[in-house]
Amino acid sequence: MPATLYYTATSCGAANYISAHRAGILGTKLNAYQANIYTKTVASGPNAGSDFLKVNPKGNVPAILLEDGTLLNENAATLQWIVDNAVTKVGPANGTNARYVLQSKLSYCSSEVHGSYGPLFKPDLADDVRKWALEKLATKLKFLNDVELADGRKFWVGGEFSVADAYLYIVLSWSGYLKIDLTPYPKVKAYFDGIAGLDYIKAAHAQIAKETPAA
Repeated sequence: MPATLYYTATSCGAANYISAHRAGILGTKLNAYQANIYTKTVASGPNAGSDFLKVNPKGNVPAILLEDGTLLNENAATLQWIVDNAVTKVGPANGTNARYVLQSKLSYCSSEVHGSYGPLFKPDLADDVRKWALEKLATKLKFLNDVELADGRKFWVGGEFSVADAYLYIVLSWSGYLKIDLTPYPKVKAYFDGIAGLDYIKAAHAQIAKETPAA
């Protein structure tokens, strides 16, 4: 019986869908359904309308429910599970130095980049707090531009697409919604545009749109 991924179309959970799509495991090793993180219900699939909190008491995504009932519920874990179950490679082998590098990138993306975008989604954020949050985010984008992606690399880890790219790409995609200009960070913008232009990324987005329930 396949494991089950719960995600939403635009949250960080979408990085897991994109990764699983690229890994070639959707519908075989992994079924993917959407959750509504506001109503805390399962939004698609055979259990649509059921209580999502019974799947994941945190009520957030991504969440991967394994066949034995084990719940994985943070990107650093869910994305590495996808790496280990991939048909098409989406990350380095477990136990290698490259794998530890991947884990460090996933952790950095989660705590520093994702964590800096997060507060900006609050519509009632006080002006002074918003200013502080934007300044903090700018330091992360500058680090990505001047250090992590300074050599103009197309992929973040190991010279080929990995789950780290899926995660960073989705987080950076929030810039459009939040009206954050990436042009002051040309290496970041070129990286983002490059990932967005990949055929399998476009295909994954098209499939997500097809599977997203009508509002």
